[in-house]
Amino acid sequence: MARYTVGVDIGGTFSDLVCINDESGEMTIAKVPSTPPTFIDGIMNVLAKAGIQLSEISVFKHGSTIATNAILERKGALTGLITTKGFRDVLEAARGNRPNIYDLRWAPPAPLVLRRHRLTVSERIDYEGNAIEPLNEEEVRRVAEIFKKRGMQSVAICFINSFMNPEHERRAKELVEELMPDVFVCNSNEFPEQREFERTSTTVANAYLGPLVEDYYSELTKRAKNKGFRGDILVVHSGGGVISIDSAKKFPARTCQSGPAGGVMGGAFIGRLAGYENVITFDMGGTSTDLSLVYKGQPLYTPGTKVEFRVPVRYPSVDLEVIGAGGGSIAWIDVGGALKNGPQSAGAIPGPACYDQGGSEPTNTDANLVLGRLDPAAFLGGEMTLRPDLARAAIAEKIAAHFGMTVEEAAFGIIHIANTNMTNAIRRITVERGYDPRDFALVAFGGAGPLHAAALAQELSIPKIIVPVSPGVTSAFGVSLVHVKHDFIAPIIEKAASLSPERFNAVWAELEERAIRTLKEEDIPESAIELSRIVDVKYFPQTQYLSIPIDTKTYSREDIDRLVTTFTQRHEQEFGYTVPLEFVAVEIGNARIAATGNLPSPELRRYTQRGEASAALKGSRPVYFKEAGGFTESRIYERARLLPGAAFVGPAIIEQLDSTTVVPPSAAATVDDYLNLIIAVEGALPGRK
Repeated sequence: MARYTVGVDIGGTFSDLVCINDESGEMTIAKVPSTPPTFIDGIMNVLAKAGIQLSEISVFKHGSTIATNAILERKGALTGLITTKGFRDVLEAARGNRPNIYDLRWAPPAPLVLRRHRLTVSERIDYEGNAIEPLNEEEVRRVAEIFKKRGMQSVAICFINSFMNPEHERRAKELVEELMPDVFVCNSNEFPEQREFERTSTTVANAYLGPLVEDYYSELTKRAKNKGFRGDILVVHSGGGVISIDSAKKFPARTCQSGPAGGVMGGAFIGRLAGYENVITFDMGGTSTDLSLVYKGQPLYTPGTKVEFRVPVRYPSVDLEVIGAGGGSIAWIDVGGALKNGPQSAGAIPGPACYDQGGSEPTNTDANLVLGRLDPAAFLGGEMTLRPDLARAAIAEKIAAHFGMTVEEAAFGIIHIANTNMTNAIRRITVERGYDPRDFALVAFGGAGPLHAAALAQELSIPKIIVPVSPGVTSAFGVSLVHVKHDFIAPIIEKAASLSPERFNAVWAELEERAIRTLKEEDIPESAIELSRIVDVKYFPQTQYLSIPIDTKTYSREDIDRLVTTFTQRHEQEFGYTVPLEFVAVEIGNARIAATGNLPSPELRRYTQRGEASAALKGSRPVYFKEAGGFTESRIYERARLLPGAAFVGPAIIEQLDSTTVVPPSAAATVDDYLNLIIAVEGALPGRK
């Protein structure tokens, strides 16, 4: 009986599946509508569509946006917060910034825990970890009784400076669990972030999601086992690895960027497969675009992410730039008369005007249809017919009439604004951080990514575009490939000049022992364990750390000094300046270990059959390219019939079930041995060696 590695990515609109045969490397894909609020039905439906029995699955990996959506839609558990007396309003005070610094009328969203459910107790730990006021256990019991009467489903505990000494939090948790045994309880010391607001926010997010995530994965496990699945379901987390369901239940906030992280890992793998270690992953869906940088084969990471502007979650995460640009993004005119694009979206319902489901606003999908880049009869493989007349009417009424343009000129303007927004986002993750986009290839995926990739590459002089064989399910593909990964952190908080090598090495030894023990508990053999060290470093007066990878070894005084030099070089690369060390000290903040347990990975099939592009030619139609002076007759290719060795030049359109790829005039496209489409864009300067 065949055995399969399966990756499932559950989105708010679609549930995607990638299934890889463990022996042959053959890949099967499937996509079905998601089924909120349960979502589990969507998993069963997509398995059925792919023809896969749960009893045939050797490894089942699961990515989703369930945690993110629960926070955005405020559908988590009724949560209470216990904190140190005097710190009740940390969660609501947050940081003093706003999404738009000039919007003085901006009203912040309500915090996940309302003020009446944030109660305080007497206790105090100082910044060095000394207990200067004991925990008042009677007050903890009183607060627990209040929460019990209010019907709280979860409780978060966050005391000041507990990252330096967690004893008060641990005792408070014991007391709460005694009085509320059926309630989800979590402490902030389980993820020791230093800054008070970020640590409180992470703890609250974890508690807010706990009951919902626990119920979801318990039901999923039950239904999978009833249908013959005998393995473990692994859950993708924000750091681009997988954890056990038990870990996901304990730390549900770790899964907030689950699906997008899978996309980055998939894009990085495809880049390496095509021979490019430096890639920019470009995932453009219906509502948003996720961008990330992969340098020397490895994604960049950040100590945390934001689910919402005032809901930071401080778990190590794949570094993503997310903007409101997708196929459903709405074009509109602001009060100053300028054309804008997004972040508002028509969504799936009513959708773009051309969907003929009641939508009347012009979107990127409508504009691409008017420009001939989408075939109204071939959208989603012919499963859905688009209405060009409705798209033209929406653009004519809402955009073209205002500017005195033709519909085609307005449609091109809509696309140009969207492309500019995405180009600026790529600049933020490359140029503004000291990376040259000419040194990277652009991996374009998502339903809309290949439609827009060429314009972005031309603007930024990115020499090559890689379009995966199934761009619409690349996140699910990435989910199927990732390994078990845990992150561990310990505070150091000492100036580098005074930090002793003995203390530095002792911290690493303790972290590594925890990491190895945790992975062994998840049945990962020691031979499959890889440990990577990362240290957070900053100039002493600053508040933000830079995370510096370091070698795994015993550190001497000279090694610590070299670490300081590495930090100053990285600081100059990222920010364009450094500060002479005679004027400022360097502080070592946290020691971090990324512990990876390598799982057996299936090999993708490498195709030996060769083919000519002419075998995939479907015909031609006029497509709008401004650089060609307007509508230009363009060849149309069927992606499923493009075999390795096929080569052609633009203008051309490549159509497939889950996406459409635009090849502009004079760009050259080839197909590699893994059926990836490689596009060399004319006008893009060659990358530097």
